[in-house]
Amino acid sequence: MMKKLLFVLVGMMVSLEMMSQSFKTDGDGSTWTLTRLSQTEGSGVSVSDDGLVFTMLGDVTIAAEDVFNLESYKEVRMGDGVRLEILGACSLDAGDFTTSFYPIDDQAQPYGLWVEGVDKVTVHNVSFEGAGLSCHVQGGMDITDCLFMNHNAKSASYALNMAPDKSSYNVENCGFYDCQRSAIGSGANVRVNLTIKNCTFIGNGVSNSNYPQLNLTVGDNVVISNNKIIGERSHTKVGGIVVSNMMGYTGDYNTVISDNVIEDNRFGVAVYTNQTASVLNNVIRNNNTEVNPMNGGSGINVYDPYKQQKTRISGNYIEGNLWGITVVGAAEVNIGKTDDPSATDYNPGQNTFLNNGFDGTIYDLYNNSDNTVYAQGNYWKTAATQDAEGIEAVIFHKVDDGSLGEVIFTPWITEDKTLVESFTNDEFTTPEEIYSLDGTRLNEMRKGINIVHRNGKTVKVIR
Repeated sequence: MMKKLLFVLVGMMVSLEMMSQSFKTDGDGSTWTLTRLSQTEGSGVSVSDDGLVFTMLGDVTIAAEDVFNLESYKEVRMGDGVRLEILGACSLDAGDFTTSFYPIDDQAQPYGLWVEGVDKVTVHNVSFEGAGLSCHVQGGMDITDCLFMNHNAKSASYALNMAPDKSSYNVENCGFYDCQRSAIGSGANVRVNLTIKNCTFIGNGVSNSNYPQLNLTVGDNVVISNNKIIGERSHTKVGGIVVSNMMGYTGDYNTVISDNVIEDNRFGVAVYTNQTASVLNNVIRNNNTEVNPMNGGSGINVYDPYKQQKTRISGNYIEGNLWGITVVGAAEVNIGKTDDPSATDYNPGQNTFLNNGFDGTIYDLYNNSDNTVYAQGNYWKTAATQDAEGIEAVIFHKVDDGSLGEVIFTPWITEDKTLVESFTNDEFTTPEEIYSLDGTRLNEMRKGINIVHRNGKTVKVIR
């Protein structure tokens, strides 16, 4: 009996070892798909009888000389720590119907996909649930109509991790929900040219550590436009958007953050050190989950003790943050400069400030630097009276502390010029989950509605 038990245990160990072994293609110029992998002995990939559901129990590497093409309307169940590594040319375009990567069970934490190479990669209509996408493609990526959900931070601190330095990425019409740390990011030494448009970010930063939902490094051009960045209020350490140059790179780095709705985060927008930043026409509201105002809570934070950054802020609706706008350094901060409409630094201002403060004190604008900051043409809606005395009461600057620079806020306007989007947070919540009757998973993308079924649950994402 003991010998029989020992034999069984040894057999199980060998079986598990075989299941977890890695597989690499031969590099002979072949084209690979999930179906071909499932038909290849030793790949560790199997497929269901209907050809729709693939199981990966070990790492798979597609050699740099080979090609990988993602098939449409498939699902891939990945074991704990399992990685699909693609080292050469590939297409990750799932066409009209979603292909999904997700854990094999509730305990598994797969790595997800590692993609590297030279040529640009298209990623379309792919769902990453509990798995990440780590990109190391010199030509960059176009990523559209994808879902990133419940990322486990095994692949990186970001559900979508971008590299190498000076590559270019375009992310449009994607959803990022409940990821452990940041939704999108790159290393501090990785300058990515990046466009993020028409995406939804909700409740990322589940680990409640100091990772903002978007944790970005400067690039030649970084554009963040027409997105929803909505925090979970229990995530008191998770900010909205950071674009930073913490390595002290010199050069021309342009950042545009425009037409976004940014709500319920630790802070709204932070631009750090050398770059030319434009923060335009955003709704920045109730970013006040930080429990200690000395550690955060700004609607917009301009930070540059080296005085290299140039920042223009215009047309934003800024309400209910612990601080409206905070300025720490920078070469030039222009929140409105209306004296000469023909001047190159003309800025109509037209920001609206309302009830930014804490403990009964309003801080719509706090100039915590020795800079002279122009903030003309704005609507100081919080002010008890629409005159110099009333506005002075909601600004902190040289008048309040002689070591600080002055804020020039005259002239001002007396009406809201911003276009505030009207919505409730109920419109932007984590995707609804409903149990399906048959317990199967069908992937469907029609008219911006992504419907996926996993482990008997239906996840519906409205984009």
